[in-house]
Amino acid sequence: MGKPLDRRVRNREYDAKRREEKPYRNWYKLKRWQDIRDRQLAAKPLCERCEKRGKITPAAVCHHVIKHDGDPHIFWSGPFASSCQECHDTIEQGIEARGYEMGNDIAGRPIAPDHPWNRPKG
Repeated sequence: MGKPLDRRVRNREYDAKRREEKPYRNWYKLKRWQDIRDRQLAAKPLCERCEKRGKITPAAVCHHVIKHDGDPHIFWSGPFASSCQECHDTIEQGIEARGYEMGNDIAGRPIAPDHPWNRPKG
C-alpha cells in the first residue's frame, strides 16, 4: 500500500479539479466581482439572516440569493444578500446543497414551499 499523500498535495489536487469542473469559480477573483461584493457589503454591512433573528453580526460575504451554477447573468446581476461567514457556510450552502430551507411550522410541517413534502404529487 502506498504512502498517504501529503495534505498540501491533496488540497492542490482537489482545488485543481474544482477549477476544471467549475471554471466560473475564478470569477470570484476578478475586480468586477470584488467591486460588486464591496458595494453589497457597504450597502448592507450586517448579516441579513442574523438580523431576522434579532442578532447583530457584521457581514463578510456577498451571497448569491439565487444559485447561479455558472450562469453569467445571475452571477453578475444578483440578487445578492449580505451574510456573516457562519450563516453563509452553514445555512446558505446547506440550502444550495439540499435545494430547500430547513424549518417547520408549529404542526411540524416543513415551511419551505420547495421542500419535497410541499411539492405537488404526481
